Amino acid sequence: MDYFNIIQNYYTGNYSECLKEALKNEDAEDNTITYYKGMSQLALKKYTTGTVSSPLGKTLDAYSVYLNDKDVSKLKSSVSVGTSSGFELHLLASALVISGELSEALEVCTKGLDSITTEEDRSSNGYIELSLLAVQISLLKGEQTVASNIYYSIEQRLTLNNEGEIIQNLAEAYVKFAKNQDTSGLNFYYFEELAQTYPNWKTQLGLLNLHLQQGNIAEAQGIVDVLESDYYQVEQTDSAETFKPNFISSKITLAAMQGLDTAESLKKELALLDPEHPLIKNDIEINARFDELVVKFKN
Repeated sequence: MDYFNIIQNYYTGNYSECLKEALKNEDAEDNTITYYKGMSQLALKKYTTGTVSSPLGKTLDAYSVYLNDKDVSKLKSSVSVGTSSGFELHLLASALVISGELSEALEVCTKGLDSITTEEDRSSNGYIELSLLAVQISLLKGEQTVASNIYYSIEQRLTLNNEGEIIQNLAEAYVKFAKNQDTSGLNFYYFEELAQTYPNWKTQLGLLNLHLQQGNIAEAQGIVDVLESDYYQVEQTDSAETFKPNFISSKITLAAMQGLDTAESLKKELALLDPEHPLIKNDIEINARFDELVVKFKN
């Protein structure tokens, strides 16, 4: 089975096309199809529980429930290293990240990767996806060396095919972005090519963040204008809703760089839309620390 189109569409944020490809090749016994079909449905808010009875299908159901009730205990009790696939471990670790349990999430990923023993696991079963998540979590924790080591271990642990290389390249791009490497060179061209070849919300936001990182205000504003056009707001309505929190977050950064007074109103909009967004949580923490300092010095 060739999963290239499914995986390419998923990781470039084209969830509708990914879902179409998955449904076209639907097979309840194929974990890769089940995973990407389920994740695309979740991204598009079209997921229905109980459609697949496999262990992965049940874990996707549990993850769907978790996204509503934020009770990670059910996933913790049903998914474990050694008995669950890489895809299932990915769902558990993702839930732990959302719950703010980054260290435990990274431990799930690394133990899962260390448990690989069979050729089937080396070439499938969600372990390349788990590697990418481990890189992302390490970067969220500010552990760039750990992220680099996980990235460099991918080829040692896994047998990569064309679709696996898509995910590997993305892991490399994230590491370089965090380390501020090749920001105007190869890493920039990687995101620029994705945005040109697969023009959608996720790829444009990736390029927007590269421009923000380099301080290219005019270019960043140009991408914001593009994303606010009818093509993206009307013709890509599903994606517009999915990526709106991240878009507003980028607009906040851009407004601050431009010295505009719209940053605060954008923060309020983001807080209403996604109160758990990292930017909002970080802003609350900073304000709380500031208030503590004010009280301390006032007394």
